[in-house]
This record gives sequence, C-alpha cells and structure tokens, in this order.
Amino acid sequence: MKLKLFFVVCLLLFSLCISSISSGLTVAEEQKYGKEIFLQIANSVPINNDPYLSLYLQDIKRRLEGVATLPFPITLTVIQTQTINAFATVGGYIYITSGLIAFSETEEELAGVLAHELAHITRRHVAKRVEKEKYINIGMLATMLAGILVGGDAQTSQAIIVGGQAAAQALSLKYSRDDEEDADRTGGIFADRAGYNATGVADFLKKLRVSSRETMIPQYLLTHPYHEERIATIENAWPDSTTKNNTTFYPYLVVRANVLHRPPGSGSKEIWLNKYKQDRDSPINAYGAMLAYMSSGNISESIKVASHIKSPYRNLFMGEALVNGRQFSDAVEVLKYQQDPISKVFLAKAYDGQGNIEMAAKTYRDLLQYGSVFPEIYYRLGMLTGRMGLEGMGHEYLGRYYLEIGRYDLAKTNIEKAINKYGINSREAQDLLKILDLIKKANY
Repeated sequence: MKLKLFFVVCLLLFSLCISSISSGLTVAEEQKYGKEIFLQIANSVPINNDPYLSLYLQDIKRRLEGVATLPFPITLTVIQTQTINAFATVGGYIYITSGLIAFSETEEELAGVLAHELAHITRRHVAKRVEKEKYINIGMLATMLAGILVGGDAQTSQAIIVGGQAAAQALSLKYSRDDEEDADRTGGIFADRAGYNATGVADFLKKLRVSSRETMIPQYLLTHPYHEERIATIENAWPDSTTKNNTTFYPYLVVRANVLHRPPGSGSKEIWLNKYKQDRDSPINAYGAMLAYMSSGNISESIKVASHIKSPYRNLFMGEALVNGRQFSDAVEVLKYQQDPISKVFLAKAYDGQGNIEMAAKTYRDLLQYGSVFPEIYYRLGMLTGRMGLEGMGHEYLGRYYLEIGRYDLAKTNIEKAINKYGINSREAQDLLKILDLIKKANY
C-alpha cells in the first residue's frame, strides 16, 4: 500500500512541480523535479542495495544509454517490494521493483522493460504530459502525504487515498495510446541496438497475462493494456532480432531476487533447497541452495554447496559465502584475481575483515566509478580512510555517500569538515566548495 501510494504521489508531483510554468520544461527543470521526486521516494520506501542488482543492472542501463540520445544521464533505482512495476519520471529517473526482477526469466525481458521506459524519457512523453497538467494543487498533494502519515490506520489511509487515485487515473489517461506505441517502437530500436532481442518486452508481458498477475503491471499498461494485437506488433517488427550480449549471469540474479529479496515466510528458500535436492548438478539450483543456507545462517553448508557450483561465476559465489562466514583470508585468495565489480566489493570486505584496511581502501577506490550506483562504496571508503588518519578524505567520502542517498544535512556537514581538514586553498577543497554551492542553490 505504501509503495503504491508513492507511485501516485509521483504522478501528483509531476503536476505540482510545474503549476507555475507556462512554457515547456527546460532540461534543468526536468532534472530538478526528477531529483525532488527521487528524494520523496528514496526517503519513504525501501531501496534495494544489493551489490549484485545495483552493479549488474548498471551494465544493462549503460548499454541502453549508449544507443540513445539523452540530454541527461539515466538514474536507475531498484525499489524493494514484491509488486511488479516499472516507471519513468522527468529528469532521467527510472524505477523498477525487485519483484519485477524476480518475476522475469531472461535479461532480454528486463532490458526490454528498461528500453521502453527509456523511450518514454527520450521521446519526452513524460515531460510533455507534465507540461499539460496544471490542475493538481498543493492541497491534493498534502492530502496524499497525509495518507502516508496515517499509513498505520488502514481504514483512514484508504479513505484519503481514494480521491488521489482518481486524480492519478486522470493523469494516466494523458499517457496516450500513441505514446505507448511510440515507446514500443523506440524501445525496440534501443534494445536491438544495445545487443538484445527486441521482443524481450513482449515475452515479459505475455508471461504476465498467463500468470494472472496483469493487475500488477505499470499504471500506463493498466490504462492501455498490452492486448494480443499489440504484443504481436512488437514481435512482427523484430523477426530477426537476436541477443549478442553475454546474458549467462542474469539467471543467477533472478534466483537472488527470489531467495534474498522476498519477505520472510514466502517459502522461497524451501523451494530452492528442494530443487537442489532433486538436481544437484544444476548450477542455478546450487546457487539458490547456497543463498538459502547462507540467509538462514547455515554458513558451513552454504560454503560447501558454493565450492561445488559448476559455473564460471563460482569464485564470486564462493567468495561471498566465505565473507559471510568470516573466513576472510580464504575469501581474499578466491577473489583477488577476479576483475568484475561485484567480486571487488566482496574482496574489499574481505580485506577489511582481515584488518588490511589499506588494501580494502585501495579496492574501494578502484570502484569509485560505481559510487553513484552503489553508494555503500563511498560510505565504506569514508570509514576506512578515516581510520587510516586521512580525516579530510574520510569526511569527503561520507559527504558523497549522504549526497547520493539524499541526506543533504549530513552531506553538507561532512563536506564542510572535509574542506576544513584539506585546507581551504587545496584543490580538493575547491572541488568540494562547488558541491556545497550546488546544495545551497538547490535549497536542500
């Protein structure tokens, strides 16, 4: 309920943000409003911070971004919920749910969904809809926020939400069938150019229909359903599209979403343990069992299963199991020659667990390019460099961490401390002063 409510709030914010704008949105305005919506969501619903999901989905996003002409970078956020959903907002922000990942079967399906959302952004469908809607007022937004505040009282919350949902439905109707078909065509082009079979989104939606979970699909699909003719149009448009990327890792991501990111009592752990008992040679089943044992605290069995996984990703899985079992030296030996960013995250944790904070910090520094995608990198590096006596650097990275998660008060405090430690005339301080200036201009 809380998550669905915020989806509605996002739609309301679209209109609220531009109520005083008489012309089209500028790129700067789109980014500003997109950021404000992000902060509302990030501070009100659980964000998934699994390094597997964060870092691997970054690669899919990067491929799609590389074939699109964008006025701003795309920010992809995974929301922790079993709801199957995806949506785009202004400013290049795309949200998908862990439930969508768990429900998908192939990387092509997820890439197709992301490509469709990316198409809405590049074709300015979202921004154009925002520019047209002028009638949602602050009172309505306040009513919706009140619904969130009384979320513990289901009856009161539901009464408050009703009016807002009607308004949200009116907004959704502005997402025309032409826009959806345009996003189908453009999304297919993006997926194909990025090296994916462009019919992936059609496969995903057919699965939704068969599963009877169609009621959980994004709001724009509820307004303009993917009827069979529309799915057929997507498939017929791309008869020769094939996947050229290596997608062999994605099935493990789906298993992870199903085992680690479902609520307690869902039975997913038991399902994968039973699958493993039935077929121990399957690397997918073995990985599911490894995660089930690991999340249940049976670390020794988790390590044992991981050691026998017949997969090119065995060292990564083994390294994670060893880190969770606090067998840090063994984890370092398994992970130190791995080059992928997920392995390096666990290698850094292993070095830290060993007490080798210099190597841990060095490994996290190698991952700085992923800091905006997986902010924990900034946090860990800030804590490590602080322990090393590099106080300026420690406060800087803590400031960058809080900046990414929207805690601007703590970001400002740490950045100011970093400037003081570096010295106002240092190059580092001059760079940080620019960040402080941006925070002040944004009134955060």
